[in-house]
Amino acid sequence: MYIIARKVNGKTEILKDTNSTSNKVFHNFTRAESLVKKLNFHTLSDKKWCVMHTKMVK
Repeated sequence: MYIIARKVNGKTEILKDTNSTSNKVFHNFTRAESLVKKLNFHTLSDKKWCVMHTKMVK
């Protein structure tokens, strides 16, 4: 399983499901990567999103 995350001020920020406090989880890397591309296209910040395997997140 995969999540979308980014580093902000040294802390990992994980993308949440809409209207929820639960992490948005993807079972397919390709779908997660597709959303990351869309998010980063519309993100003006230098804090870009990336796909991470859930085992990599502490």
